[in-house]
Amino acid sequence: MRKYPAGRERGSRLAKGSLNERLQLLAKRAGVPYIDGKKVTSHSWSAGASTDMAAVGVSLAARNKAGRWADGSRAADLVYDRPHGLGTDDPLAKVPLHGGPAHAAVAQARAEEADT
Repeated sequence: MRKYPAGRERGSRLAKGSLNERLQLLAKRAGVPYIDGKKVTSHSWSAGASTDMAAVGVSLAARNKAGRWADGSRAADLVYDRPHGLGTDDPLAKVPLHGGPAHAAVAQARAEEADT
């Protein structure tokens, strides 16, 4: 990722913003600094998880608990629920889903393999 200058000791915690900086660097290197027109940030992880949970009917209270938001908070719905553009420009759509239904290309490859 990034080398520390000579003589600098590493701390036991990430500095504020380090996770976000590293995630953005990796997203840029992967060629996907934006997903559906939004810049990838560390909040993208919270948004993705909350959006997925909401899509399958997980209650707001359960999403608040999972996201470590205060009881009664509407953050999961107002800030972290981002279904707009879902799937229209998602680079992760090419990744097979294990433990659930596979994408069509993976299912086809498995069927072809089974025929041989």
